Amino acid sequence: MSIGLLLASTRAPAQETTRPGAPPAAADTPPVRVLHFTKPPTAPRVAAPHDAAIRPVALQAQPKDIPRAPEESQEYQIQLEPPGPLRLFRLESEKAFQERMRQEARERTPPGTAPERIVFPEEPVLTREPYAGRSFPPGTLTVEPIYLCYGRLYFEQKNAERYGWDLGPIHPLIAAAGFYWDLVTLPYQLGTDPCRRYECSAGYCLPGSPVPLLLYPPELSLTGLALEAGTVTALFAIFP
Repeated sequence: MSIGLLLASTRAPAQETTRPGAPPAAADTPPVRVLHFTKPPTAPRVAAPHDAAIRPVALQAQPKDIPRAPEESQEYQIQLEPPGPLRLFRLESEKAFQERMRQEARERTPPGTAPERIVFPEEPVLTREPYAGRSFPPGTLTVEPIYLCYGRLYFEQKNAERYGWDLGPIHPLIAAAGFYWDLVTLPYQLGTDPCRRYECSAGYCLPGSPVPLLLYPPELSLTGLALEAGTVTALFAIFP
């Protein structure tokens, strides 16, 4: 078996003289370095006859009457240069790709021999009817909102009840003071935005979230002030 290695050497581009005023000619791209080697076929192995005894000899001659297959060499080409952007990002159709492979097979074929035949599998025909489009009946999906609406809370302490704040030993005193403050200002809270009879959790932090201690002053409302003043006047009239 013999393997021949041939390295194609690069040749310098020929120098061309340009006339004044003429556009400069594009430089010839150097040829790609390709490694060519030929691999001859291996000789077929000959099985020893069953009646022949195996002898401990160094070399046994093969019978002359056994025909040998004709020797056929296989030629391969290995590109040594890394592919450039034009080859990596080449855009071509399936037919153009198949034709390019056929042309490359013809170029690899040595002169005087039949070119290698490359056969691609035929693409199956899925259908011959025109595409009619996809039409589905409209579906209904019920989505649960991420917020919750409930009635108005007039005695809620957001720092302690919603966000879990605890001020230690003085917390019961502060909670009691907040309760009595809400009780005294209950008419004002009822008169503030009287048309809104609900409240939603949208805009609040989630329960248990690390929220700083905040103060929530009452909203300024004329209807709340009027209702608070009327309640105080009625109480003084009822209990002089």
